[in-house]
Amino acid sequence: MSDDVDRDGILSDDGFGDMSFGDDFGEGSSGAERAAAVSVHVPDSGQGDGRNLTKRQKAIRVMLRRADLDEMPTISHIMRGKGGEVIKISDIAIFIDEPRDELMAEIAAECKVRNRVNLSAEVLKSRVIAVGSQIMEAARMYQPIQVARIKDDEGNTMLECTSGRHRLVAIALIYGCDSEIPVYVENMTLNEARDAVVVANQARPTKAMERAEHAVLRAVGGDISAGQDEMYEKTAKTKAKARKYCVYSVVRNGYPKKLTFKVSMTSSRKDGGLTTLTNVENFMGAALEWSKEMSQKEFDKELGKVVTFLNAVAKAFKGIEGFDPAHHMASMTMSSMGKYYKTYGEITGDNPVKVAPKVAEVVVSMGKIGRQKSEETYEMIAKAMRG
Repeated sequence: MSDDVDRDGILSDDGFGDMSFGDDFGEGSSGAERAAAVSVHVPDSGQGDGRNLTKRQKAIRVMLRRADLDEMPTISHIMRGKGGEVIKISDIAIFIDEPRDELMAEIAAECKVRNRVNLSAEVLKSRVIAVGSQIMEAARMYQPIQVARIKDDEGNTMLECTSGRHRLVAIALIYGCDSEIPVYVENMTLNEARDAVVVANQARPTKAMERAEHAVLRAVGGDISAGQDEMYEKTAKTKAKARKYCVYSVVRNGYPKKLTFKVSMTSSRKDGGLTTLTNVENFMGAALEWSKEMSQKEFDKELGKVVTFLNAVAKAFKGIEGFDPAHHMASMTMSSMGKYYKTYGEITGDNPVKVAPKVAEVVVSMGKIGRQKSEETYEMIAKAMRG
């Protein structure tokens, strides 16, 4: 089982279950809590195929089946032993924006407060169901929901989930968004809360966009409207941070140029992306020259050329028979093309974009090279291009 599910599921107990942050949510619960302490049963449609069930009921039925249960345990049973502040789920910021999935959008409409600390990380229905199934099978949530209480300059306060959003949505899906549950709340600034999200997510592979957003926004004090010069000056302190600046600028802001081909945010590429954002970042890191002395305008000018080259290569790839994104736009292949871009410019002094179609032809002619070492692929590209 993946670490991702372990972190946001029920597989480990980090000790919070034995600590008291307030009244225990158990047998001596209040009237409002007891009202929520009901078991959930999904009626049979009569035909056994679920055609008469709502999307929410269908999701609950999937969780029941995976947990091998006839009905869900009560919410008080699930949350037994938990202490903390008892808060209504809909008062906690969970979703970053309007979800694309209909069921998630339905829940988001009831949980109107929008989350700022998780940046681009979406709440996924598949993971909500997986996590919910684990909780129901164990009949207990071992890890606490962690929430940041953030006060803005005007004195307004928001509660934003820093760890456990998928668990929160699973509980909301089953027992309702107005359910009240105990959560561990800590007073934080917006940047501290974002740091907490990164630490909490170290057990799973965070997306390249999340890492880039965190690096840039942390550097500029969380100011999303910061100018390009400020973002560069405060973020690009090292080559690794310069790469995060590239990803944030190009993919989020379309600056200095947009990518003209689809890029997947995850390694599965199930959304039809030619490559992943991590691979694009690797390409940029290999292609771009960076030094502490470079100005923002100088660096961004080179970044624009790199994006133009990559767009030209991707366009050429699509017209070549035998093109296989899984190999020809894999991580090590992308790094080797980035290195060739940089070397070509250094040796010839010409703009590499004019040889982009030829580079694409050469790479496709190599066949299944996705797992080949980038240095070996680079040498093959350089030799073929010389010939």
